[in-house]
Amino acid sequence: MTDRCHTVFCESLFVRNAALFAPHLAAVGLGDKVLTSPDVEIPLTQYMALWEVVGREVSPGIGLHLGAQAQSSDWGAYGYAARSAPSMQLALRCLSHFYAVLAQGTRTEVSVDDRSVTLIYQVVDPLITERRQDAEYTASAALAILRELSKCSTLKPIQVEFEHDRLSDVSVYQEVFGCPVVFNQPDNRMVFSHGLLDMPVLTADSRLFQVLEPFLQRQQSARTESELLSRMGAYIASGLGSGGVNIEFVSSSMNMGVRTLQRRLSEQGLEFSQVVEDVRRSLAEEYVGRSDYSFTNIALLLGYSEASSFSRAFRRWTQLSPLKYRQRARS
Repeated sequence: MTDRCHTVFCESLFVRNAALFAPHLAAVGLGDKVLTSPDVEIPLTQYMALWEVVGREVSPGIGLHLGAQAQSSDWGAYGYAARSAPSMQLALRCLSHFYAVLAQGTRTEVSVDDRSVTLIYQVVDPLITERRQDAEYTASAALAILRELSKCSTLKPIQVEFEHDRLSDVSVYQEVFGCPVVFNQPDNRMVFSHGLLDMPVLTADSRLFQVLEPFLQRQQSARTESELLSRMGAYIASGLGSGGVNIEFVSSSMNMGVRTLQRRLSEQGLEFSQVVEDVRRSLAEEYVGRSDYSFTNIALLLGYSEASSFSRAFRRWTQLSPLKYRQRARS
């Protein structure tokens, strides 16, 4: 897992907001090239970390505010395809189905019933535990782009849901979304009335859409090959604390037979035990280096019955004690 990281194409986001992001790139190990080259592909972990640094150093509401200013062109061919879709149904399908072209390690869905249309977004990469700014940027940017497509500046959701805690200043959510916002939910959602599907796409260009859709389909296929490991990692991470992670549990969670999962891992030169070890190590480094969890709690989260067992494993992985690793990470 650690050498098969998910990536993101930042497209024009950093180019348009270079002055905001430039002072903080070094803090997460990124170079200035991301400010001038929309086609640069960077690890998703660094992208998420950059958002969190900017949130701490500039403004805790930066994701919301920047998303509210988003344009479809910020998201490259993916954004242009949504903009050119001949109907709102196709635009929403494009936004949900092809998101991996922009960023791997995420889950995007559109759920429709008789009364509402729900846009669902969540980072499923188990190595990323801090993701508030990305979730808030993505939600507010999606709303801004839907307003751009419909040319309806008053379009707003019925309700917005986030998986994280709310900011102390809740007025910023009302300013951006204009509807009730709830927190500590299982994932991130924007719920619209069913009438959203009937709104015309006033930026539609059917000929351009016909060109872009096959291109995105090819890109999607190429970039989703690694999603098997992402899904596995999420189920492994969720089951570590209970101590019950085994291939039967994971394959059942993925609606896949054990032999099928073993075959697909073998095709990538992996074994199940190796993936579990990689997830456990990566989560350990994340918890020790970035959280305030006690080492006893981290041990329990990772499925160890004793902190001493966790400490021995951590030394084997990093050649450092958990305490030394945390001190070094924070210095």
